[in-house]
Amino acid sequence: MTGNVSKSYAMYGHSAGAQFVHRFIYFTPDARLTRAVAANAGWYTMPGFDIAYPYGLGGAGLSPANLHRALSARLVVLLGMRDTDTSHRHLRRTEGANAQGPHRFARGQSFSPQGETRRRKTTPPSAGPSNTPPASAIKIEQWRNSQRRFWWGGIF
Repeated sequence: MTGNVSKSYAMYGHSAGAQFVHRFIYFTPDARLTRAVAANAGWYTMPGFDIAYPYGLGGAGLSPANLHRALSARLVVLLGMRDTDTSHRHLRRTEGANAQGPHRFARGQSFSPQGETRRRKTTPPSAGPSNTPPASAIKIEQWRNSQRRFWWGGIF
């Protein structure tokens, strides 16, 4: 492919990029990915085999072992609390997407608990910081700083 010889790398994606990031984690078992952030995806591939691909992993050819590994990945799902426009021109409105919620914020909330519930059945709880920002501006800045330190080692 590219010949990249880095020992590890981090990945960030917003919107369609967030869709790429969370699916990359599922389907790239040998990735040297150490951290991943999926911000504001329009819809998700849910982490289970009970829903057909692309809205779930049913029929996608992913092994249970790869799902287990994917659920152990350091993935933060960032959501915009005001990303609630149900008539946005780029919002997918298929039956599968609408089953996840009426807008991006609800769909992200649906994705996160499903993955967390499945992960808890197979791995110990994460030691990472919360990915839900607090209400006050001062606490938001403290939360951002904790995120930067945890995910990026303070390089931002």
